[in-house]
Amino acid sequence: MIGLQLGALISGAVITETIFGIAGFGRLTIDAVNQRDYALIQGVVLVAAAGYVVVNLLVDVVVYSVPQSADPRRRERCD
Repeated sequence: MIGLQLGALISGAVITETIFGIAGFGRLTIDAVNQRDYALIQGVVLVAAAGYVVVNLLVDVVVYSVPQSADPRRRERCD
């Protein structure tokens, strides 16, 4: 669940940083959109998407490294 919440965290950063005037990833995104800096917007989207993919990959690796006995949904049926 933590890995899936990364998208909400990034979008929440945009709103929070804009409201409170904090310099960060969200503020950079808003400033790039307001200035119509397309290269920076592409970079921000690329970094956010790559981060989302990497975090989800790490979550999948960690989840599937847990022994099968710890997760009853992954047990194979022996009929």
